[in-house]
Amino acid sequence: MSKVMSEHASEQDTVLCPLTRYGVLSVNGDDARSFLQGQLTCNLNGLKPGDVCFSAHCEPTGKTLSVFWLYCYADNEFWLVMNHSAMAASLAQFQKYGVFNKVSFEDKTADICLVGAATEHDNFAAPQESELLAQIKVGSEPHQFVLVYRTEITCNSDEKLWDALEIERVRPQVVGELAQQFVPQMLNVQAWDGIDFKKGCYIGQETVARMRYLGKQKRALFRVSGSAQNPVKAGSQVERKVSDNWRRGGTIIMAVNRTDTQVDGLAVLPIDIEVGTPLRLQGDDDSLLEIHTLPYQLG
Repeated sequence: MSKVMSEHASEQDTVLCPLTRYGVLSVNGDDARSFLQGQLTCNLNGLKPGDVCFSAHCEPTGKTLSVFWLYCYADNEFWLVMNHSAMAASLAQFQKYGVFNKVSFEDKTADICLVGAATEHDNFAAPQESELLAQIKVGSEPHQFVLVYRTEITCNSDEKLWDALEIERVRPQVVGELAQQFVPQMLNVQAWDGIDFKKGCYIGQETVARMRYLGKQKRALFRVSGSAQNPVKAGSQVERKVSDNWRRGGTIIMAVNRTDTQVDGLAVLPIDIEVGTPLRLQGDDDSLLEIHTLPYQLG
Protein backbone atom coordinates (compact mmCIF):
# COMPACT_ATOMS: atom_id res chain seq x y z
CA MET A 1 0.00 0.00 0.00
CA SER A 2 1.24 3.48 -0.79
CA LYS A 3 2.32 5.55 2.19
CA VAL A 4 -0.22 8.24 1.34
CA MET A 5 -3.09 5.73 1.18
CA SER A 6 -2.03 4.01 4.40
CA GLU A 7 -1.99 7.34 6.21
CA HIS A 8 -5.53 8.03 5.02
CA ALA A 9 -6.93 4.53 5.52
CA SER A 10 -10.55 4.69 6.58
CA GLU A 11 -13.76 2.74 6.38
CA GLN A 12 -14.19 3.80 2.75
CA ASP A 13 -12.80 1.36 0.20
CA THR A 14 -12.33 4.23 -2.24
CA VAL A 15 -11.16 7.78 -1.65
CA LEU A 16 -12.91 10.39 -3.82
CA CYS A 17 -11.22 13.78 -4.16
CA PRO A 18 -12.63 16.86 -5.91
CA LEU A 19 -10.20 17.96 -8.62
CA THR A 20 -11.12 21.62 -8.51
CA ARG A 21 -7.80 22.82 -9.94
CA TYR A 22 -7.97 20.54 -12.96
CA GLY A 23 -9.74 21.06 -16.26
CA VAL A 24 -10.45 19.35 -19.58
CA LEU A 25 -9.47 20.81 -22.94
CA SER A 26 -11.21 19.06 -25.83
CA VAL A 27 -9.53 18.90 -29.25
CA ASN A 28 -11.86 17.50 -31.90
CA GLY A 29 -12.45 17.42 -35.64
CA ASP A 30 -11.38 15.44 -38.70
CA ASP A 31 -7.74 16.55 -38.28
CA ALA A 32 -7.59 16.31 -34.47
CA ARG A 33 -5.26 13.30 -34.39
CA SER A 34 -2.81 14.53 -37.03
CA PHE A 35 -2.86 18.04 -35.58
CA LEU A 36 -2.00 16.86 -32.07
CA GLN A 37 0.63 14.49 -33.45
CA GLY A 38 2.47 17.59 -34.64
CA GLN A 39 2.03 19.40 -31.34
CA LEU A 40 2.58 16.93 -28.47
CA THR A 41 5.54 14.89 -27.22
CA CYS A 42 3.63 11.58 -27.17
CA ASN A 43 2.69 9.37 -30.13
CA LEU A 44 -1.07 9.42 -30.75
CA ASN A 45 -1.15 7.00 -33.66
CA GLY A 46 -1.87 3.92 -31.58
CA LEU A 47 -4.46 5.48 -29.28
CA LYS A 48 -7.96 4.02 -29.52
CA PRO A 49 -11.13 5.36 -27.84
CA GLY A 50 -10.74 4.76 -24.11
CA ASP A 51 -6.91 4.80 -24.19
CA VAL A 52 -4.87 7.30 -22.20
CA CYS A 53 -1.24 8.39 -22.09
CA PHE A 54 0.81 11.04 -20.31
CA SER A 55 2.21 13.85 -22.44
CA ALA A 56 3.58 17.36 -22.64
CA HIS A 57 2.95 20.34 -24.91
CA CYS A 58 5.90 22.59 -25.80
CA GLU A 59 6.41 25.95 -27.39
CA PRO A 60 8.89 26.25 -30.30
CA THR A 61 12.01 26.50 -28.12
CA GLY A 62 11.10 23.24 -26.35
CA LYS A 63 9.90 24.73 -23.06
CA THR A 64 6.83 23.09 -21.53
CA LEU A 65 3.47 24.86 -21.73
CA SER A 66 1.55 22.08 -19.97
CA VAL A 67 1.63 18.42 -18.99
CA PHE A 68 -1.51 16.29 -18.91
CA TRP A 69 -3.23 12.97 -19.38
CA LEU A 70 -4.27 12.67 -23.00
CA TYR A 71 -7.51 10.68 -23.22
CA CYS A 72 -8.86 9.40 -26.52
CA TYR A 73 -12.58 10.08 -26.08
CA ALA A 74 -13.46 9.20 -29.69
CA ASP A 75 -11.60 8.62 -32.96
CA ASN A 76 -11.64 12.34 -33.68
CA GLU A 77 -11.83 13.79 -30.16
CA PHE A 78 -9.12 13.96 -27.50
CA TRP A 79 -9.34 15.32 -23.96
CA LEU A 80 -6.34 16.92 -22.26
CA VAL A 81 -6.78 16.64 -18.47
CA MET A 82 -4.47 19.20 -16.86
CA ASN A 83 -4.05 21.84 -14.22
CA HIS A 84 -6.58 24.40 -15.42
CA SER A 85 -4.24 27.35 -14.91
CA ALA A 86 -1.94 25.94 -17.62
CA MET A 87 -4.70 25.61 -20.20
CA ALA A 88 -4.58 29.16 -21.54
CA ALA A 89 -0.99 28.85 -22.76
CA SER A 90 -1.65 25.57 -24.58
CA LEU A 91 -4.95 26.79 -26.00
CA ALA A 92 -3.32 29.93 -27.42
CA GLN A 93 -0.71 27.88 -29.29
CA PHE A 94 -3.30 25.38 -30.52
CA GLN A 95 -5.40 28.20 -31.92
CA LYS A 96 -2.36 29.75 -33.61
CA TYR A 97 -1.38 26.55 -35.42
CA GLY A 98 -4.86 25.13 -35.89
CA VAL A 99 -6.25 27.68 -38.33
CA PHE A 100 -5.38 25.58 -41.39
CA ASN A 101 -6.71 22.31 -39.94
CA LYS A 102 -10.19 20.85 -39.49
CA VAL A 103 -9.96 21.04 -35.73
CA SER A 104 -11.70 22.91 -32.91
CA PHE A 105 -10.94 23.48 -29.26
CA GLU A 106 -13.21 23.70 -26.21
CA ASP A 107 -12.54 24.24 -22.53
CA LYS A 108 -15.13 21.84 -21.10
CA THR A 109 -14.28 22.53 -17.45
CA ALA A 110 -17.32 24.66 -16.61
CA ASP A 111 -19.70 21.97 -17.87
CA ILE A 112 -18.26 18.93 -16.08
CA CYS A 113 -17.16 17.76 -12.63
CA LEU A 114 -13.73 16.17 -12.21
CA VAL A 115 -13.14 13.70 -9.36
CA GLY A 116 -10.01 11.77 -8.46
CA ALA A 117 -10.55 8.24 -7.18
CA ALA A 118 -7.92 6.17 -5.37
CA THR A 119 -8.41 2.60 -4.21
CA GLU A 120 -6.42 -0.52 -3.38
CA HIS A 121 -9.09 -2.68 -5.04
CA ASP A 122 -8.82 -3.70 -8.70
CA ASN A 123 -12.58 -4.13 -9.17
CA PHE A 124 -13.36 -0.43 -8.85
CA ALA A 125 -16.75 0.76 -10.05
CA ALA A 126 -17.36 4.49 -10.21
CA PRO A 127 -20.31 5.85 -8.21
CA GLN A 128 -23.24 7.48 -10.01
CA GLU A 129 -22.45 5.75 -13.29
CA SER A 130 -25.47 7.31 -14.99
CA GLU A 131 -23.75 10.72 -14.73
CA LEU A 132 -20.30 9.44 -15.73
CA LEU A 133 -18.79 10.64 -19.01
CA ALA A 134 -15.37 8.98 -18.67
CA GLN A 135 -13.39 6.81 -16.26
CA ILE A 136 -9.69 7.36 -16.98
CA LYS A 137 -7.21 5.08 -15.23
CA VAL A 138 -3.98 6.92 -14.50
CA GLY A 139 -2.20 4.76 -11.92
CA SER A 140 -1.81 1.48 -10.05
CA GLU A 141 -0.77 0.58 -6.47
CA PRO A 142 -3.02 2.29 -5.56
CA HIS A 143 -5.36 2.32 -8.54
CA GLN A 144 -6.02 5.91 -9.55
CA PHE A 145 -8.78 7.20 -11.81
CA VAL A 146 -9.86 10.57 -13.11
CA LEU A 147 -13.67 10.48 -13.22
CA VAL A 148 -15.45 12.94 -15.49
CA TYR A 149 -19.08 13.61 -14.54
CA ARG A 150 -21.89 15.66 -16.03
CA THR A 151 -22.86 17.00 -12.61
CA GLU A 152 -21.23 17.43 -9.21
CA ILE A 153 -20.97 14.40 -6.96
CA THR A 154 -20.19 14.07 -3.26
CA CYS A 155 -16.57 13.34 -2.33
CA ASN A 156 -15.20 11.90 0.91
CA SER A 157 -11.71 13.40 0.90
CA ASP A 158 -9.71 16.51 0.08
CA GLU A 159 -7.84 17.43 -3.11
CA LYS A 160 -4.65 17.43 -1.05
CA LEU A 161 -4.75 13.62 -0.97
CA TRP A 162 -4.71 13.45 -4.76
CA ASP A 163 -1.83 15.92 -4.91
CA ALA A 164 0.04 13.90 -2.28
CA LEU A 165 -0.36 10.73 -4.37
CA GLU A 166 0.97 12.52 -7.45
CA ILE A 167 3.93 13.81 -5.43
CA GLU A 168 4.59 10.30 -4.11
CA ARG A 169 4.63 9.02 -7.71
CA VAL A 170 6.85 11.97 -8.75
CA ARG A 171 4.44 12.75 -11.58
CA PRO A 172 4.23 16.46 -12.41
CA GLN A 173 1.55 18.99 -13.15
CA VAL A 174 2.56 22.49 -14.24
CA VAL A 175 0.73 25.60 -13.10
CA GLY A 176 0.31 28.48 -15.51
CA GLU A 177 2.88 30.71 -13.83
CA LEU A 178 5.60 28.08 -14.46
CA ALA A 179 4.82 27.62 -18.16
CA GLN A 180 7.78 27.97 -20.54
CA GLN A 181 10.39 27.35 -17.84
CA PHE A 182 11.28 23.67 -18.21
CA VAL A 183 12.04 21.26 -21.05
CA PRO A 184 9.86 18.12 -20.59
CA GLN A 185 12.80 15.94 -19.48
CA MET A 186 13.38 18.33 -16.57
CA LEU A 187 9.89 17.27 -15.42
CA ASN A 188 10.64 13.54 -15.95
CA VAL A 189 7.90 13.27 -18.59
CA GLN A 190 9.96 10.57 -20.34
CA ALA A 191 9.73 8.38 -17.21
CA TRP A 192 5.96 8.21 -17.79
CA ASP A 193 6.37 7.26 -21.47
CA GLY A 194 5.21 10.75 -22.31
CA ILE A 195 7.91 11.43 -24.92
CA ASP A 196 8.26 9.39 -28.09
CA PHE A 197 11.78 10.09 -29.35
CA LYS A 198 11.14 8.30 -32.66
CA LYS A 199 7.79 9.80 -33.72
CA GLY A 200 9.16 12.59 -35.89
CA CYS A 201 8.58 16.31 -35.84
CA TYR A 202 6.44 18.24 -33.38
CA ILE A 203 6.66 21.71 -31.88
CA GLY A 204 9.80 21.90 -29.70
CA GLN A 205 11.08 18.49 -30.85
CA GLU A 206 14.55 19.73 -31.78
CA THR A 207 15.33 20.89 -28.23
CA VAL A 208 13.86 17.74 -26.66
CA ALA A 209 15.91 15.50 -28.97
CA ARG A 210 19.11 17.49 -28.42
CA MET A 211 18.76 17.15 -24.66
CA ARG A 212 18.42 13.37 -25.01
CA TYR A 213 21.07 12.60 -27.60
CA LEU A 214 23.71 15.21 -26.78
CA GLY A 215 23.64 14.72 -23.02
CA LYS A 216 22.58 18.28 -22.29
CA GLN A 217 20.12 17.53 -19.46
CA LYS A 218 21.24 19.29 -16.29
CA ARG A 219 18.03 19.23 -14.23
CA ALA A 220 15.37 16.69 -13.27
CA LEU A 221 12.34 16.35 -11.00
CA PHE A 222 12.69 15.05 -7.44
CA ARG A 223 10.39 14.53 -4.49
CA VAL A 224 11.34 16.52 -1.39
CA SER A 225 9.83 16.68 2.09
CA GLY A 226 10.55 18.25 5.43
CA SER A 227 9.84 21.25 7.62
CA ALA A 228 8.85 24.76 6.60
CA GLN A 229 7.78 27.73 8.69
CA ASN A 230 5.52 29.16 5.97
CA PRO A 231 3.13 27.58 3.44
CA VAL A 232 4.94 26.34 0.34
CA LYS A 233 3.49 26.73 -3.14
CA ALA A 234 4.44 26.16 -6.76
CA GLY A 235 7.16 28.61 -7.74
CA SER A 236 8.88 28.63 -4.34
CA GLN A 237 12.65 28.62 -4.73
CA VAL A 238 14.91 26.02 -3.14
CA GLU A 239 18.49 26.51 -1.98
CA ARG A 240 21.07 23.74 -1.57
CA LYS A 241 23.98 23.62 0.83
CA VAL A 242 27.44 23.76 -0.76
CA SER A 243 30.19 23.46 1.88
CA ASP A 244 29.19 26.11 4.43
CA ASN A 245 27.17 28.23 2.01
CA TRP A 246 23.70 28.11 0.46
CA ARG A 247 23.34 28.34 -3.30
CA ARG A 248 20.38 28.41 -5.66
CA GLY A 249 19.05 24.89 -6.01
CA GLY A 250 15.82 24.80 -7.96
CA THR A 251 12.08 25.37 -8.08
CA ILE A 252 9.09 23.78 -6.36
CA ILE A 253 6.44 22.90 -8.96
CA MET A 254 3.92 21.13 -6.68
CA ALA A 255 3.49 21.16 -2.90
CA VAL A 256 1.19 19.79 -0.22
CA ASN A 257 1.37 21.43 3.18
CA ARG A 258 0.52 18.48 5.42
CA THR A 259 0.58 20.58 8.59
CA ASP A 260 1.57 24.13 9.49
CA THR A 261 5.22 23.03 9.43
CA GLN A 262 5.40 19.85 7.31
CA VAL A 263 5.48 19.84 3.51
CA ASP A 264 5.85 17.39 0.64
CA GLY A 265 6.69 18.63 -2.82
CA LEU A 266 8.18 18.13 -6.25
CA ALA A 267 11.19 20.24 -7.16
CA VAL A 268 13.25 20.66 -10.30
CA LEU A 269 16.86 20.29 -9.10
CA PRO A 270 20.29 19.57 -10.61
CA ILE A 271 20.15 16.05 -12.07
CA ASP A 272 23.39 15.06 -10.34
CA ILE A 273 22.38 16.26 -6.87
CA GLU A 274 23.10 13.75 -4.11
CA VAL A 275 20.16 12.43 -2.10
CA GLY A 276 21.75 13.53 1.18
CA THR A 277 22.23 17.17 0.12
CA PRO A 278 20.53 19.53 2.62
CA LEU A 279 17.95 21.84 1.09
CA ARG A 280 16.01 24.80 2.40
CA LEU A 281 13.40 27.19 1.06
CA GLN A 282 14.58 30.61 -0.02
CA GLY A 283 13.57 33.17 2.60
CA ASP A 284 12.95 30.49 5.26
CA ASP A 285 16.29 29.88 6.95
CA ASP A 286 14.76 27.48 9.47
CA SER A 287 13.29 25.17 6.83
CA LEU A 288 14.95 21.87 5.99
CA LEU A 289 14.07 19.52 3.14
CA GLU A 290 15.38 16.09 2.22
CA ILE A 291 15.52 14.53 -1.25
CA HIS A 292 13.88 11.15 -1.83
CA THR A 293 15.15 8.46 -4.18
CA LEU A 294 13.16 8.39 -7.41
CA PRO A 295 10.62 5.54 -7.69
CA TYR A 296 11.62 4.95 -11.31
CA GLN A 297 14.57 5.13 -13.66
CA LEU A 298 15.09 8.20 -15.82
CA GLY A 299 15.33 7.21 -19.47
